[in-house]
Amino acid sequence: MTPTLACPFCYNVIRRRSELWFLCRGRAIGDQPACRPLVDETRRNLTGFAEPSMPAFPPAADSSLLLRARAHCPRCGGETRARACPSCHTRLPLEFGRSPSPLVAVLGARGTGKTVYLTVLSEELQRRELGRELRATVQPIGAGQDGFSSQAHQVRQNIRRVYDEHQLFPTTAQAVDGRKEPMVLEWRGELADRFRRRRTRTHYLSFYDTAGEDLADDNETLGLHYLQAANYLVLLLDPFQLPEVQQLLRLPQAAVQQNEPTRDVLTRITESLKHSAHWNGREITVPVAVAFTKMDAFYDHLGETHLLRRAQRRRGGYDDSHGRTIHQQVGALLDRWGGGDINDYLRSYYRDYQYFFVSALGAEPDYDHATVNPTGVRPHRVEEPLLWLLDKGGMVPRVGV
Repeated sequence: MTPTLACPFCYNVIRRRSELWFLCRGRAIGDQPACRPLVDETRRNLTGFAEPSMPAFPPAADSSLLLRARAHCPRCGGETRARACPSCHTRLPLEFGRSPSPLVAVLGARGTGKTVYLTVLSEELQRRELGRELRATVQPIGAGQDGFSSQAHQVRQNIRRVYDEHQLFPTTAQAVDGRKEPMVLEWRGELADRFRRRRTRTHYLSFYDTAGEDLADDNETLGLHYLQAANYLVLLLDPFQLPEVQQLLRLPQAAVQQNEPTRDVLTRITESLKHSAHWNGREITVPVAVAFTKMDAFYDHLGETHLLRRAQRRRGGYDDSHGRTIHQQVGALLDRWGGGDINDYLRSYYRDYQYFFVSALGAEPDYDHATVNPTGVRPHRVEEPLLWLLDKGGMVPRVGV
């Protein structure tokens, strides 16, 4: 499945690459006054970005295909190759649109650990070990202009907070008028084509971290534009919200931030998706990776021989056989822990979903003081939900087949 092309910043669909606008670079020709950065009201309204930026303009209507790689600014005459989103006017990487660039919405109620999960996932993807395994180089998008620098800085700042300072995050801020800055990563990977020739392609992965409060009622959920534009969903569910688990683990009060039934959150997400192209009248068609977080809390209870602790995926891409094993094991645990209604609901409404059991931290944190375990961050299986989704878009190889 090839994801629909959408802007990674405002989530509006771009039907084809030729629709991309250009961004002036301020290099005037002759005696023309050079363009200067100004606040773009369209960009601010759609993305919340309020810093000055260079003006954007559409390609000339009569420009040939050969000339669309560059254009001249209608104001100052300067030549540019910089591209921009036709909706929000945010600058896009030069290679954007040549390969799939999926938007991944990360959903979950308050306390499921969405920001920690995304932070750890971004760091693990950038580490040399995983990159070498997947033949990919991953880094935050851009470097130093048109708002890219602040985005990359935020990613690094979050990684430093968790890995170096051992601090967790406060509650994720709600979207303002449906707007919040996503985390955008550049994925440059190598894959073999059908003739076994190795090809390098660049993809741009946009991750949107929704606040649990954005799912707190039907009106908020229906207003989340990114949810309808998403190519893939990662739904993080907190097993601590199951009453049977709270009794089993004897959790401290600080560990349980939300007692609302998971079924209610699922229902609101589903109702929002019914108002999008993801609903075909019978079921939700967008692929959903359903990841249960905080698996480290269950290590002692499951024992070292349990498949969820013992099974390891084959390296080099997405291991479908391993994924099916984990899916079956998590489904069985849900039934045992009183979450059978979650199994039934997903089976009834969703065409393509799979369970995962992950731990972003690898050891239980100090919930009262919101700090990482003294042993440090030791993530377990955080990449598997994303590999399952990227396999669907042909962005990673499948192993063990």
